[in-house]
Amino acid sequence: MGYSVLIFAYRKPGTTPEQFKAHYENCHVPLVRELAGASFPLSHTRRYLHRSHNQSDTNTARNPSTPASVLIGSQEDFDYDAFAELTFEDETAFQTFFAIIQQPENAAKIAADEEKFLDRSRTPAVVLGDTTETKRN
Repeated sequence: MGYSVLIFAYRKPGTTPEQFKAHYENCHVPLVRELAGASFPLSHTRRYLHRSHNQSDTNTARNPSTPASVLIGSQEDFDYDAFAELTFEDETAFQTFFAIIQQPENAAKIAADEEKFLDRSRTPAVVLGDTTETKRN
């Protein structure tokens, strides 16, 4: 059974959704992958919220000109810009990865990179429990 962690990422104020995604994809993930080496997760799936560039009276202070395409709920429910699921073989594999990225030199490199595109004051993470999937026949 795998072990998965979910991270919610908020872009740094003044960073567009496009800049956020470009940095995450082209700089941040390659950096973490390089630092973690063989301990990188089995998968690191990133999902970005769809945002439009239309002015709307439903915008939040954080997203004044880039509202999320909300179907149910409010803009405030979707102030984060992406969520990532990191999947590992097991909890031990996660602990190994986490120990590597928390080594002082690695943690400093990651923090310096995150300062370029992430709102580091808002990056919650949680361990996922059971997963149940239903597919169309």
